[in-house]
Amino acid sequence: MKKTIALLFGLFISVLLIQAQDLQEVLDTYFETIGQEKYLEHGTMVAKGKSIQQGMETDFVIYQKRPDSFRLEVDIQGTQLIQVYDGEKAWMVAPWTGSLDPVEMSGWQLDAFARQADFDGMLYNYEKKGYEAELVGTEDMEGTEVFKIKLTGDDGNVFYHFIDSENFVLLKTTTKMKIGDSEVESDTYFSNYNEKDGIIIPYSIESRSNGQTVSQINIEEVMFDEEIDDSKFMMPEKEEPMQEGEEPDKKEDQEEIEEEEDEEEK
Repeated sequence: MKKTIALLFGLFISVLLIQAQDLQEVLDTYFETIGQEKYLEHGTMVAKGKSIQQGMETDFVIYQKRPDSFRLEVDIQGTQLIQVYDGEKAWMVAPWTGSLDPVEMSGWQLDAFARQADFDGMLYNYEKKGYEAELVGTEDMEGTEVFKIKLTGDDGNVFYHFIDSENFVLLKTTTKMKIGDSEVESDTYFSNYNEKDGIIIPYSIESRSNGQTVSQINIEEVMFDEEIDDSKFMMPEKEEPMQEGEEPDKKEDQEEIEEEEDEEEK
């Protein structure tokens, strides 16, 4: 009986080792294909393009800076949607709320912003980022065989990555997040891969919920190592409303007028 138990335990350990080896082989090939080592050489990235949501097309710019700063700007009818993560704090400006004041994010929204700011992606150094990884196996995805990798966070959220088994590029991610008492599932599809400085980048990213397209991002330009000041990620202070009877600061107004006149003379 003891020999049987020892044999079964040995087989179990062997299976785990094989799975771990297969997972690392898939990841190594994936990182080599997309040029992950090239990513590590760059300190910043700026991406520009068009975002389509609810039939409306708008311009967007994404700023990323190591180690984990991120800023998204989307032009919306003369105003801007802004989403920022500075490495610790997340904040956003949402014009549809009727206010242009920045609002600090917390809870699952803070976590989502932090994941978005990951310069190298969740799969790279996943253990240091607090995830457990498992190669679930292969499956068919719309006629293409894909490797299915499961990442589980220490908060219980699950992220599936589907990598093309032939071309070794990421085709889809599925996120299952706990928000309150509910579990929310969403899918993101990646396509239109192009090479930039030895790095393979998806220029089309589509987000779906319950099978319906929520948004489509089409990247038009990617630039590496552009100068990005840290102030771009700092949360601005809210403008205090003027008290009744309070007059605007005429001194500041006069200084602004003088600065404008100086610029015109130049």
